[in-house]
Amino acid sequence: MHERTADQILGESWGTYAREETAHAGEYYPGRDSVVDLFGEPASFDDVVAPFGVQWPGLAVTPSEPWPDAEQVAAQVLAELTEDADDTWEPYLLDRAYCSTELPALAEERGLAGADCWPYDMSEMRVVLRSREERFGTRLVGLGYDRLIVSVAAPVRTMSEAEAISAEHFAFSSDNITQGDDETLRAYAANHIMGKQMWSFWWD
Repeated sequence: MHERTADQILGESWGTYAREETAHAGEYYPGRDSVVDLFGEPASFDDVVAPFGVQWPGLAVTPSEPWPDAEQVAAQVLAELTEDADDTWEPYLLDRAYCSTELPALAEERGLAGADCWPYDMSEMRVVLRSREERFGTRLVGLGYDRLIVSVAAPVRTMSEAEAISAEHFAFSSDNITQGDDETLRAYAANHIMGKQMWSFWWD
């Protein structure tokens, strides 16, 4: 059996989420009126993921410019996170940067093997991480039951690139956007992707 690619794994997640959201859009449920009174009408799937739609847009392209040494960037990012550590980051930070091939052993060491909060199995997590290592020079610098943090050697510089990466992030961890400070993919791209050398993912 052939190993699925990152594009296939994330495309399936995007498609599943899109089908569920569009199938139940506007449905009434007990307490909906109270929720709408408090928070307003929920945004449609198209509004949340604009400029994309129901169709998976595919993986973001690899930046054309060469990036700095990924290990050096990871060490710098980890040092900055450690220095500024608070209750948000401290429980997840690692002793050094790790590659995707080291994820199974690291998860075992941290008691996370088989963690049911991750929406992917270990092999799928490894495939997605490896793809981002190859395209953006990422390294794993934080890991927990419900969170994953990577350094980024090749931060993006344009909004269109940031939006493409944000689509990947949405497919990998929709909670980043739907339950974060930014409720749309465009806002997330502007505030969490543009020029950033650290990406964080979490699952509720």
